[in-house]
Parts: sequence; structure tokens; C-alpha cells
Amino acid sequence: MEKLHCRFTKVKNNRLLNRVQMVVDVYHSSDANVTKEHIRQVIREKFKKPHVVLIHVKKLFGGGRTKGIALVYDNEESYKRIENQRRQDREDREKLPPKDRKKAAKKKEGRKVKKVKKHQNSKKRGTQQRRDKNQKRKQEKKKKK
Repeated sequence: MEKLHCRFTKVKNNRLLNRVQMVVDVYHSSDANVTKEHIRQVIREKFKKPHVVLIHVKKLFGGGRTKGIALVYDNEESYKRIENQRRQDREDREKLPPKDRKKAAKKKEGRKVKKVKKHQNSKKRGTQQRRDKNQKRKQEKKKKK
């Protein structure tokens, strides 16, 4: 692969979140497409920081150009604290070889099962108080008669 030409626009140094955020325009006339990892590598070299997140990466119509948003974090602590878990998981998966990238299949419980559990839990909650209340009502009814 040839060296990519990247242009950074709307660069904002966000000190509250310990990051630099920008719009990245990548020009790659000789290559049909570019991987996120390749773009990430170019940004790491430019900004000399290891924690780079790429989002909204799209190839533009006509070819030869790709556009996206880059978030460059100052340190790992701020990256872990600020970036949401879904993006962190995706970054970790992209580091793995392609055959290992599939998520571990978790068995989800169905909609009906969730509803039944919720209903059972609502019955259990406050059972003692409900019993006491019902006994008082019964006693009051008996006194009235």
C-alpha cells in the first residue's frame, strides 16, 4: 500500500475529555479502499499517541476518498473512562485476526421469559407488608359486622 494522504479539518483540542477530535479526509487514488487500521496507523504517527478511535468512516462516491471522525486520546485512562464500552469492544476485536473476530454467542432470554420473571418478582416484593395489610382489612371488616 502506498502512503496515504490525510487532511485534518475541524481539529478541536478537547481538554475536558483529554482528547483531540477532528474530521479526517483520506485520499487514496491508487487503492480501491483503505482499512481503518491503516488510517489509524497514519494518525498515530502524526499525533504520536497510541489511542485512536475512528467513527463514521465512509467511502465517498467517485472513489479515491474516505471521510470519517477521529478521536485521539492522551492516555489509556481517559480512553477507558470516556469511550463507551461498545466502541472499546470493537477496537479490541479489530486487533484480533479476522477468524477470531466473531462475538462469543451469548444466549439471550426471550421476551416472554423476561415478562414472566418480572411478574414473579413483583409478586415477591413486599409480600410480608401485603399480608399484614390484608389481615388488618379483614379484622376491620369483622369489627364492622
